[in-house]
Amino acid sequence: MSKGEEVTPSSGKRQRFSKDEDHKLERREEEGDDEDEGKSELPLKPGLLYYPTIPTSFVVSDALEPDFPVIYVNKVFEVFTGYRADEVLGRNCRFLQYRDRRAQRRHPLVDPFVVSEIRRCLEEGIEFEGELLNFRKDGTPLVNRLKLAPIRDDDGIVTHVIGIQVYSEAKLDLNHVSYPVFKETCKQQLDQSSKCSYLSGNPLFNHHQEICGILQLSDEVLAYNILSRLTPRDVASIGSVCRRIRQLTKNEHVRKMVCQNAWGKEVTGTLDMMTRKLGWGRLARELTTLEAVCWRKLTVGGAVEPSRCNFSACAAGNRLVLFGGEGVDMQPMNDTFVLNLEAANPEWQRVSVESSPPGRWGHTLSCLNGSWLVVFGGCGRQGLLNDVFVL
Repeated sequence: MSKGEEVTPSSGKRQRFSKDEDHKLERREEEGDDEDEGKSELPLKPGLLYYPTIPTSFVVSDALEPDFPVIYVNKVFEVFTGYRADEVLGRNCRFLQYRDRRAQRRHPLVDPFVVSEIRRCLEEGIEFEGELLNFRKDGTPLVNRLKLAPIRDDDGIVTHVIGIQVYSEAKLDLNHVSYPVFKETCKQQLDQSSKCSYLSGNPLFNHHQEICGILQLSDEVLAYNILSRLTPRDVASIGSVCRRIRQLTKNEHVRKMVCQNAWGKEVTGTLDMMTRKLGWGRLARELTTLEAVCWRKLTVGGAVEPSRCNFSACAAGNRLVLFGGEGVDMQPMNDTFVLNLEAANPEWQRVSVESSPPGRWGHTLSCLNGSWLVVFGGCGRQGLLNDVFVL
């Protein structure tokens, strides 16, 4: 059998090849393996958050706490934003929308429509993906390519939200302070209006006359530029205008912002713990209206003896002071009683004072400067009185 001759398969022996043919066969097998490996790999398609050469920032927020406080940031976040982890933890990420750390509201160039969409996705527990203008600690603008992904527990409750961020330089004119996205939103709504008028056969200008101008504004502009400037009672009233305004006024973030503008940060911060149970809407209603006011019986010790009517009482700090009155058989009285409401067990106590005014009833008792008691007028044994006494 000559060299390179092939044995038939029926012989059961291994096929033999020359060295050159063996080398070619091995090379073809290696090429075939490479092709198989190439086919087995999933194609990598660059997307919004696929940047193999750019570091990615990660932020984790607690979805079970109010306002989604940050509980973790990685080193990339610190490098790109200039904020240390200890400056971020416990805060909501919206502070990145403020160019100045002392600013009370986000920069006007931040897209309010995107912010509103982020809030909607967080409330509904769904993913968000988009771009948002942020600022470094030194005020440098950044484009934040952001993806928010909710994390659920075994019961399907969103417990955490992971933010994946890719930062890049933003080439913006920071002297431009208009709302470009707000104008775009209006334009989109007008375009939709024109479509409706075209389908209905009505002229465009007639259709626009029926559109309420304020309803053409975005939810974000309505909330931050209009509702936030009203008092808590006015916000409750304007909620009856239409369903859309009512939904905005029922938002806890809007209600908190309204209360903060009306009462100040210090008071709002003190009341913040109570809102978890009551909510800002109910809290504002109870503090600004009489809806939650009701009489409550207070049982105290001691007694005002002898019994009387037509007396006068006033508050001096946390103490209730009672003077005079009409006793049995129209007897005018000139004694003084004090009820200390700060005591663990409040009780009436008679106070002995020198040079008490003559007995009287139907008089006035007032408190001045927190400690001065003034008695004026009334009716005594000699008839009507017009004298003044100070304690």
